[in-house]
Amino acid sequence: MIASAKAEFMEKGYAKASLRKICAKAGVTTGAVYFFFQDKEDLFAAIVEKPAAELLKIIHDHFKEDEQVISGPDIYEYQKGNHDDIAELLIHHLYVNYDAFLLLLTKAQGTRFEHVRDQIVEMTERGCLQIAESMAAQIPGAKVNEYMGHWMAHISIDAFVHLLTHKLDAKEALLHSKVMMDYIVKGWMETVLVRKD
Repeated sequence: MIASAKAEFMEKGYAKASLRKICAKAGVTTGAVYFFFQDKEDLFAAIVEKPAAELLKIIHDHFKEDEQVISGPDIYEYQKGNHDDIAELLIHHLYVNYDAFLLLLTKAQGTRFEHVRDQIVEMTERGCLQIAESMAAQIPGAKVNEYMGHWMAHISIDAFVHLLTHKLDAKEALLHSKVMMDYIVKGWMETVLVRKD
């Protein structure tokens, strides 16, 4: 039933997907669906909820680790490739759950998941700004540009969305994401954390 539901949601989006057609393709009655799921949205959630929650945990854990590094005795200095590990983790998770994330990003209108992209942006912005504040406290005269933090959070998430929606394979996406991550971290360091010259 999940495979049939996924195909129907992918083709038509949540709002236009037909529960009757999902059941017909799965060879079950609509009554059988209601035995396992509360409604159509619950069926959609069975596909996307767990991968989305796991992604939020990956992002949360990443910022927690970065905060520990930043709060150490040494002032953080950007080095090319030092965010390759999070790029690998994100790409692996996104591509193992490719269909679920494509549904979340492009077909979730009308569900409680339709704002998940905004939720990820907000989480990214909050994490980046907390780290920027910690760094600014260590650098005399430094301050945080909150607007740029908001903008860079959008740019960061949109970059990963672009990889998914342009249907690159995981290997190619990983190569691009590492370059992109270096670019974003360097840009973040130069625009969100404003240092006195």
